[in-house]
Amino acid sequence: MTYHDRDTMPPRGGAAVGHLSELPRLEAAAICYLRLWCAGTEGRDELMLAFTDLAPTDAAQRAEGFAELVRLMLETARRPLQRRHLGCACVSGDECAFGHMVACAAMGEREEAMLLASLLVQPDAWLPLSLQAERIGLEIAQMHVPAPNMTRATHTAPSRKPN
Repeated sequence: MTYHDRDTMPPRGGAAVGHLSELPRLEAAAICYLRLWCAGTEGRDELMLAFTDLAPTDAAQRAEGFAELVRLMLETARRPLQRRHLGCACVSGDECAFGHMVACAAMGEREEAMLLASLLVQPDAWLPLSLQAERIGLEIAQMHVPAPNMTRATHTAPSRKPN
């Protein structure tokens, strides 16, 4: 394919840049939740079920916060955002930027999150999107923190140093 073959090229942000299985847990979760939210009423119901399974007491609040993040992103998008369908193992460039933005924001890397937001939305939305991504990213991270596996902990007696 040549550079001039625009009819056969995927839309900007739509090219596959990786696979969900290769991404860190928080990024993959954010992308899957984005796909569910964008899949309409049935997808949003599925998203609510996922949030309820993972955080029953705060599910409605977390789902509404995530919906606000997606609405803000879609309303202020630089161009139509490109997503893969629900069952696709690949990740589009836009999805990857979204997932990485959420993860960076959750880790307190605000400047990096704003840089990633600049790929997706208009300049006046960079900060609000990054701040919402920080809040939601932390909540998603809390839902997906694996419980410690105490069966793997080594049970050795503390060593004593000679006096």
